[in-house]
Formats: sequence, C-alpha cells, structure tokens
Amino acid sequence: MAQLVYKAPLKAPLTVSLWVTEGCNLTCRYCYAEAGTGAYADTSRLLHLIDELAELEVFDLTIAGGEPFLHPDIYHVIDHALSRDLQLGVLTNGTLFDQDTCQRLAGAVGDRKFILQVSLDSADPAINDLTRGHGQKVLDALGLLMETDIELQISCVLSRHNIESAHLLLDHFYPRIKRFHFLNIQRTRRTLENPELLVGDDEAHSFWERLHHHSQNFPDDLFLPSLRIMMRSYGEEECHESHRLHQQATFDCSSCSVGLTKVEIDAGFNVLGCDIAKDFSLMGNIRHSSFEEVWHSAKAHKVRNMPFPPCYQIEGPDGKSLADQLKPEYQTR
Repeated sequence: MAQLVYKAPLKAPLTVSLWVTEGCNLTCRYCYAEAGTGAYADTSRLLHLIDELAELEVFDLTIAGGEPFLHPDIYHVIDHALSRDLQLGVLTNGTLFDQDTCQRLAGAVGDRKFILQVSLDSADPAINDLTRGHGQKVLDALGLLMETDIELQISCVLSRHNIESAHLLLDHFYPRIKRFHFLNIQRTRRTLENPELLVGDDEAHSFWERLHHHSQNFPDDLFLPSLRIMMRSYGEEECHESHRLHQQATFDCSSCSVGLTKVEIDAGFNVLGCDIAKDFSLMGNIRHSSFEEVWHSAKAHKVRNMPFPPCYQIEGPDGKSLADQLKPEYQTR
C-alpha cells in the first residue's frame, strides 16, 4: 500500500518563533505563553536548529519566551543566528536591562539585521502596571537602549485599561523609536479568567480609527505591513467593506494561516502551528528529529487542515468554546 505524502505547500515556513525559555519574571494578566516552569531550551540543539532553518531559507526568526534574556546563553544564540544571516528579532519585557547589558547586546548585534521588541502597554507606568507591572523599570531600560544603535520596536497589547490612550505611545517615543506594534487582546485562558480586560468590538474599532488618524502625523513605515492593513480596514471610511469581509473571513475560518507560513517552537522543541492555541496545534517534536521531517509530517498536515482555527477550541471559565457554536455548521461539511 502506497504511503501518503503530507508535503507542506512551502518547503519551510516564512517565519519561525523560538521560545528559548518557559521562564519569565512577570505574570502579565493576558499572557498567552503562560510561562512559569523555568525550563530552558538546550543550547546545542538551538544552535543546530538555527542552522537547519537557515539552510531551509527561513526568512525571519524571532526569539521569544518566557523572557528570553533569562536564558544563560542568549547572547551566544543571538550571535549565532545573526552569523547565519537570518533576519532576527527578539521579544523582551525589558525589565532585565541595565547599562552593562544594553552595551553587551549592542556589541553582539553590531550592524547586522536585528530588532529588539520591548513590551509596554502605556508610557504611564500606573496604566502599564494594571496589566504587566514594572512599568517604570521598562521605561528606564528603554532610555538606556535608545542610547545605543539597536533598532527598537514597542509592542502594546490593547485592553480595557489602555484602549483610550495607547496611541499616545507614538508621541512619547517617536523619533527615538520609529517602530510600533499594537495587538488586540487575545482569547486565551488567562484573559478569559480576567474578563474585565476584554475590549468590545466598538471600543476596538474606535481605537484603530483613532490610531489611523493619529498616525497621519508620522512616517508611513511606523507600522509593520500587516498592521497597516488592519488599520486600513478599520480606519478608512471607504474600506469599511474590507473590514466586514475580514470579519466574515474570520468567522468562516478562511483567514487562519495556522501551520502554513509561521510556526512556533517551544523550549521543549515542540513545533506548534499557533502560539495562542498551542494545546491544539502540535505538529511534532524536533528534539531528536529534523525540523524538515516534522514540517512534512502527518501531524503537521492535520493541523494545517483543521476545519476551523485551533483557538476556537480554547474553553472559557464556563467550559464553552467557540468550536461548540460552530459544530452544527461543520458537521455538514
């Protein structure tokens, strides 16, 4: 009997996110990673994996966690990724930087392709601390980082606490920081346990409209292309139809690219199609297998061909999930 072929549409994902540690020194109230075990990814396997990804011509590599700067060999890992000419980004909560660590990172990066994304929900520490904590420490670290040549980006998660003022991050940091990323709060186990953080559709729409108009005072490349598309669909009156189509595509489950163009690899070397629904998107483990083998595996094929996005299976405190609402629809397919 012929063996089934589960070859992926692409020879490798366009982007890969490596969670080098599950440990974190913060407990953000909406965090989808839910770090806490303190496990570190084995350094030798990490370095070999980076070589694999470079040979497969992965375009973009992100190092995340947990808090990646808790990993004892993080600077070695960063240097190795940059030596393979990968476009590299590191996501950090920014609380572990002082004068020495800022200079050490700047020395490791040099003039290579690198961006450091620092999470901050408000330039007002009191507002930031309602969701993340240690706001003043992050602001102090950003002050030190801005004295280096490291390219910086601020990432802000929208919640009920900052939805009216998050756009003011642009005024506070530009032009010392020229890249900003805003994210709608995600449907995760932790946010479902903190429903007071959740933002309604009307509030979200108002924010994106406000950000769109406010950003007209700044250069066009202030945001990533994906964020500019979202702003266009929310923020321009003539594009309200595209916003409606985007919402419909999401409900019809035709806009999820889980396991197709991006994957997550956790500290235990599990390959996941989605960082939010990691319990429902396991594609395989590469601790003792090659990435390419898992990428073209039957498990990966199953994840890529789910009838609806895996995040729909996340249950709220009431034990219900979005998938429960969709079951009748998908039983007819």
